[in-house]
Amino acid sequence: MMLSRRSLVKSALLSGAGTVMPAGLKMAFGAATGAPVLVFVLLRGGMDGLNLLAPSDDSDLHAARPATLYPNNGGTTPGFALANGPSSNDWRLHADAPGLNALYQAKQLAFIHAAGIPADSRSHFQMQAFLEHGVVDQISLNNANGWIARYGLATGLGGGSFSLLSSDPTTPPSMSGAPLAVSMPDPKQFNVGSAARTAFLQAAYQNASGPLGSAGRTALNTVSSFAKLSAGFAPPPAGTYGTDPLSKSLSVVAEVIKLNAGLQVAEAEFSAWDTHVNQEPRFASSVTILSAGLSNFMKDMNASGQKVTMVVMSEFGRRVKSNASGGTDHGHGNAMMVLSSTGALKGGRIYGQWQGLNPSVLDLGDVPVTTDYRSVLSEVIGKTRSDLPSGLFPGFTATSTLGLF
Repeated sequence: MMLSRRSLVKSALLSGAGTVMPAGLKMAFGAATGAPVLVFVLLRGGMDGLNLLAPSDDSDLHAARPATLYPNNGGTTPGFALANGPSSNDWRLHADAPGLNALYQAKQLAFIHAAGIPADSRSHFQMQAFLEHGVVDQISLNNANGWIARYGLATGLGGGSFSLLSSDPTTPPSMSGAPLAVSMPDPKQFNVGSAARTAFLQAAYQNASGPLGSAGRTALNTVSSFAKLSAGFAPPPAGTYGTDPLSKSLSVVAEVIKLNAGLQVAEAEFSAWDTHVNQEPRFASSVTILSAGLSNFMKDMNASGQKVTMVVMSEFGRRVKSNASGGTDHGHGNAMMVLSSTGALKGGRIYGQWQGLNPSVLDLGDVPVTTDYRSVLSEVIGKTRSDLPSGLFPGFTATSTLGLF
């Protein structure tokens, strides 16, 4: 549900509200599961994994795209050299990702290359839908709610007011179907306004019946509870997070984690990756934001002693060969990231089965998917939270692990 002031007031004007939780739902404030909070970051638009992380000395890569569209091992701005790659090549990380390099060297970051969704589509909308619902085909999509919602319902997390959180303005498809999934783009705006307005809404919903009445009471209860939790909370010092959308989203997730509100799974997103034209400067700008945002979030979690595990991915990568407009078009296999502050991650390594970039091994000109994204999510959940539900991903069972933990 969306609990911003605008949607709550709109709901109240259409029906009415009160302050009692619906029967069967419990507040999960301060829930102590011992498991790290899982943070899923979706890079919408198709991030070019070969521009972020690539074998810089691969002659097939050199033949397919200009040196401005992959991390170099020379020149004035060489990429960061990463040891423990999936091949004997000289693996390099984009030069504008110093924060990611530091996390990799500290073994708090692992990459998985040639990973993604084993489906033939190159549509943003379809592949994002597959990803957020945890499926790989349209028939399964038609019968599935969001994979985070399924996880929450199967493990009893869906009934806690802050157990499932999106820092986006609306509840994402990955949480569709969860009875309580909170959207909070700005904690300062997570309210209904004046005391008079609150009193009006409470009176209006107090005796309202049906699902809308229950939803109104739940919303008011959630807003009230958050106000009590956040009273006196000191935000991080200025400069801890940037002012870009990703940094703002991650700062919201960090705040709710540090409030001990019972957060278990969160989703954030960053949409700036559809680089068909003039990719070099646009990609560099996005990588700068991504690197700083993830790095600052992990620094915050480390400094405050919070246990988190993050999975970062895009719906697909870009084609190996660049186009005539200085960009790249929709592709397939891509680079995923797993980050952790728990000390359990075997970071500082690039995982996955890398087959090279020779045209003979490509998937219609794309990096082939050799690691199913569902196997990465299954391993992260199963190894860090110890409660991987059966059938979390319809029709899929992981038969092996990468050894990330």
